[in-house]
Amino acid sequence: MNLMIAVLITIGLTFIGAFGSLLLKIGSAQFRFNILSILKNIPLIAGLFLYVAGSIIFMFVLKYADLSYLYPFISLSYVWACLLSIKFLNENMNFYKWISILLIIIGVSFVGFGS
Repeated sequence: MNLMIAVLITIGLTFIGAFGSLLLKIGSAQFRFNILSILKNIPLIAGLFLYVAGSIIFMFVLKYADLSYLYPFISLSYVWACLLSIKFLNENMNFYKWISILLIIIGVSFVGFGS
């Protein structure tokens, strides 16, 4: 696996993680400290599954690239989570959140182009 493929997989994993967060948020509305309730909470289970699957795939990708190179790309999950929360949860974004997203993208670009 070359470095570009490792980066693309990592970026894909950030979207999976953000979507997992969205499902956890949706599932949290139905959350009860009851094992049967938890097992019936499909968004919660799906969100947890996406987190675990993403972590396992990321461990595989780490075999082929440096952690110090790939890990900054994980911050893209914040970008996707914000965009998904706007689309699916009708959350509002203020000026500072948009600036933060821009700074994350700039930072990831520095890592990507600087190596």
